[in-house]
Amino acid sequence: MDWLRRSARLDPDAPAVITAAATLSYGDLDDLADRVAAAVRGAGPALGERVAFWGEQNLRAAAAAWGIPRSGAWAVPVSTRLPAAAAMEQTRRAGVRGLWALASDGDLADLRTASPADGGGPPDPRARYVVFTSGSGGTPTGVVLSGAAIEASVAGSRANLGNGSDDPWLCVLPTSHVGGLSILWRCAEAGAPVVLEERFDAGRVAGLLAEGEVAYASLVPTMLRRVLAAHPGPYRGVKGVLVGGGPSDAGLLRRAMDAGLPVLATYGSTETCSQVATVAPGEQQEALGTAGRPLDGFEVRVSGDGRIEVRGPAVATETIEGPFRAEGDWLRTGDLGRLDSSGRLVVIGRADRVIVTGGVNVHPDAVEAVLAGHPAIADVRVFGVPDPEWGTAVTAEVVVAGGARFEEGPVAAWARSRLTGAEVPKRWQVTGRIDRTELGKHRA
Repeated sequence: MDWLRRSARLDPDAPAVITAAATLSYGDLDDLADRVAAAVRGAGPALGERVAFWGEQNLRAAAAAWGIPRSGAWAVPVSTRLPAAAAMEQTRRAGVRGLWALASDGDLADLRTASPADGGGPPDPRARYVVFTSGSGGTPTGVVLSGAAIEASVAGSRANLGNGSDDPWLCVLPTSHVGGLSILWRCAEAGAPVVLEERFDAGRVAGLLAEGEVAYASLVPTMLRRVLAAHPGPYRGVKGVLVGGGPSDAGLLRRAMDAGLPVLATYGSTETCSQVATVAPGEQQEALGTAGRPLDGFEVRVSGDGRIEVRGPAVATETIEGPFRAEGDWLRTGDLGRLDSSGRLVVIGRADRVIVTGGVNVHPDAVEAVLAGHPAIADVRVFGVPDPEWGTAVTAEVVVAGGARFEEGPVAAWARSRLTGAEVPKRWQVTGRIDRTELGKHRA
């Protein structure tokens, strides 16, 4: 079943994509996807060849994300934040045959003179996307996502959230990553509009949420923190704000709930087409500190060494390097976690970031989540440095919040009241900026 085609036939005038400058109906988006497919096919790529497009949050990307698979090619979104050399290397690794690009959204009008093409689109089981991981821990991996996997992912999300055609979903995450693409897929399946913001602006996002312009949104913790700083509330009419990308500070989530934002912590990855587990609406209080239960179609377990393992029809089986798991096998993630007595997943952090200090394991992601709750800290990165006494000393690099004064003694005392002795940083460093990926993860 082609979600875009189905929604266009059911209600061609319904809004599909809303930007600050224009609104595109489902009928128009379906037509543009056909014409992108015709243009790509006319340029020569054969069935199964890879065609890249810029993974932005605009009408051009939305049309390409649907149109390229309709041509029979595999769609490869590329981040606009990559340096030119890195983008070229990424497309070379993915085996890209060509790049679909338009200078501006205004050029979409030129497509209306092209001949339409027949063909299916997601979740046609033959459709393929090559989506790169964030690369926060090293070289990004190109994961092959099939239409069948996408269909399973969207079904699990819809069963948990209950989103429908009257529920606009705010997208400030790049469509070069699965977080942004998955919003396009979910909304087309439900016949709902995607509210696309070309860049993240905390004040603008806070206004859309506060004014009831969107029912759902997907944010990373850093974005949520900035939204609350721009508008402390109250918020009314929002049905769910998915918060993922790493362990979330429970204090931050409480602040959001007190402001009227129904935040739903979530856990997932590129290899799983986005969500694996998400807190169910109405269970925010009892599920605080967890990423919720596994969605329909997913199985989650924790191995003896604490690694989160996942399987299900939404889990990818291949990368651009070739198959890496068989259908039915468990995917061993790079994340540590545990399942609580209610079957909810508690995410501890990345396995490759564990700091051993004085013989004790410290998870920097968990420490960061706590320190980020201090009013003087706008951003924080925790890491280990060699130390003759501790072996490795827990170190915090912090960005001081605007107008605040950072005093190491009082901040350390505040941290000691909330962390174990081993987790409290032995060293503190003040910096002007912490380098992060598009999804809010700091770079290795």
